Amino acid sequence: MSTVGGQVWWAAGLVVLGAGFALSAPVYGVFGDEGRIGPGFVPMVAGGLLAVLAAVLLRRQLSQPVTADESGETGSGTDDFGRTAGQRAWILRRVFVLLPVTVLAVPVVGMVCAFGGLVLVISTWLEGRRLLPAVAFSVAAAGGVWVIFAVLLAVPLPTGIFGF
Repeated sequence: MSTVGGQVWWAAGLVVLGAGFALSAPVYGVFGDEGRIGPGFVPMVAGGLLAVLAAVLLRRQLSQPVTADESGETGSGTDDFGRTAGQRAWILRRVFVLLPVTVLAVPVVGMVCAFGGLVLVISTWLEGRRLLPAVAFSVAAAGGVWVIFAVLLAVPLPTGIFGF
């Protein structure tokens, strides 16, 4: 399959996946008591956003296919960061393994810590970033999740042994 054909199938698949999440989210309740957001709000918004953005990408790909040179690939087959297609696939496979591990860690360490740990592992192990900046970034990302969901939106996040 050509690169362009593969991109079309990926975009179409993302449209279907996003629409599936957005359409199934109301089952969980988009809004709860007193107008607060419910458990289905984030899947609805994220799924809808994924579907819309993937549809835009799909339309663009069908109307004017991106060539290999325009898609960020250089003549040597590497992206802007010097990674080959094989290295990018390796990273993606590890992220898909890390996601269920993170979900399993949520009841033990809590949502904020599990998310921060995921960001730290991706930053250091998969992206090869230095430890101190990666720790700072993961703490900031976890803190941002806590502020947005627990403080601003008043959504109760799962807590673990640390209490947050």
